[in-house]
Amino acid sequence: MEKKGLEEMASIMDGLGHPLRLRIIAILAMNGSLYLSDIAKRLGVSRALAKVHLVKLQKAGLVRSSVKLVEGEAKALRYYELVDFNITVNPRIIVELAGGGDER
Repeated sequence: MEKKGLEEMASIMDGLGHPLRLRIIAILAMNGSLYLSDIAKRLGVSRALAKVHLVKLQKAGLVRSSVKLVEGEAKALRYYELVDFNITVNPRIIVELAGGGDER
């Protein structure tokens, strides 16, 4: 069994498995790179809740973050951006990832 392929697919599907995370993906797709507070405000949730979902998306490889210095101030902000992805899931692909389905 191709354990790594199945685990990667499960991680991606888990990352996509919540309505707020899907909304984050939509927000980033429409607006590009955004700061955590901007994302939380657009979602209508706390920064802490938005951060929980962004971390899940980042672990799934669907979002990446970078730190940018604020010009004229002694602070840095973490921005998030969408990683371009195209996911296809169907029984055939799952069988291929499972090593051909010889397990009975």
